[in-house]
Amino acid sequence: MAKLCELAEGYRAAAVQLKLARAALQVRMETMAGPERLRAARELRLLEGMLRQVREVGSLVQHYYEPGYWRDRKYVC
Repeated sequence: MAKLCELAEGYRAAAVQLKLARAALQVRMETMAGPERLRAARELRLLEGMLRQVREVGSLVQHYYEPGYWRDRKYVC
């Protein structure tokens, strides 16, 4: 079973992949028009939401056992 600090590393790696995908999509969007651009904009919003959530959960697992660390109620019962 993985330790929380090991899980945090996985979340950091996932965040890097999401950032790269977001940047690539932003570059491709410059040449798009019409409905294709709207679909890409929706995908971009999804990627940004995923990135935010991955960062939040990664921070949670990284600092979970630190005294005084505030745990967001979204991810902790």
